[in-house]
Amino acid sequence: MSVDLRTTVGAFALVFLAVVGAAAVGGVVLDDAPPETEPVASEHWQLDAVEPETVSEGGTVEMESDEPSNTVVVHLGGGTAGLGGGTSILPIEDADRPAEADIGTLGGVRRGVAPLTAALVESGHEVRFYGGVTSRQRLSTILSDADAFVTTNPGALSGPDADAVESFVEAGGRTLVASDPGGAGALTDFGSPFGVYGEAGYVYDMVNNDANYLSVLVEPTGPGALTEGVERVVLRGAAPVGVADGSASLATAETSRLSTTREAGSYGVAVRSDSLAVVGDSSFLEPENAGRADNGVLIGNVADFLVTGENPDVSFGPPTGPGGAVPPGGAVPPGGATPTPEPTDPSGNATA
Repeated sequence: MSVDLRTTVGAFALVFLAVVGAAAVGGVVLDDAPPETEPVASEHWQLDAVEPETVSEGGTVEMESDEPSNTVVVHLGGGTAGLGGGTSILPIEDADRPAEADIGTLGGVRRGVAPLTAALVESGHEVRFYGGVTSRQRLSTILSDADAFVTTNPGALSGPDADAVESFVEAGGRTLVASDPGGAGALTDFGSPFGVYGEAGYVYDMVNNDANYLSVLVEPTGPGALTEGVERVVLRGAAPVGVADGSASLATAETSRLSTTREAGSYGVAVRSDSLAVVGDSSFLEPENAGRADNGVLIGNVADFLVTGENPDVSFGPPTGPGGAVPPGGAVPPGGATPTPEPTDPSGNATA
């Protein structure tokens, strides 16, 4: 065998052995399991970390009192015909005539107080709606036969109507005023005789809220008839309210702020002055909010508050027209007696 042939064969053998050796080593490496890695300390997809914290649902509205039938007058400050129309499913009257009630129908203004009115009716009480200046009866006439009064828009009361409610409260008639943000002036005008006032602006809270900084969580400041069994309440748009000779029944957390000043602190949002209760929000009465947190308990307490007072012995001034206006010729002179007109001689029969 020549030298060149031996060299070629040797080179081929070396290459062959190198390839076989590399394949063997590679097989050993490929057979080994991949190295273990440290587990991820935190998941990259955590819904709990991005979903807003909300309060529990499922609360019901129940009344504890067993008072005999009371008459509660409700004023909403707007039209009483719901967009959904429909027939009343509750025995509710609109002043002096049966109403085509829109309780529970889409868009009806009465729907906003349906949990409260339903609880009252289910407990045997009568609910009557007052439509303001368009009503066929005067508010003073309606209140003369009523035991309690509710308004969610005190600014919509006419001057004579506000005077009638003031007399009603002074006589011991239980009254609930739900005043939303923007109604501080009207609330102060209405409540000043009882030491109750409203503050401009609204309260918001970036920490203690129900999935929205405007839906603030509020808590009782102490024991009371309005807050019995209540731990926290959701108010969707809270206006600060106060009372001159007392403390608030419900207040926000220290993390809340007032829109007009941005100042952090605890703000009162519900107060009581004898027979008058004021809440700086009306949204807690709506069906979609009645089941949030302890809103249902609060509504039940409000209903009990309205029907457990003394029977108001109230007298109003001279008769007035619808909405409180004095009708032509309706003024009564001092002393309450209307003078008898003097007779006149028939025309043409005068004697010298």
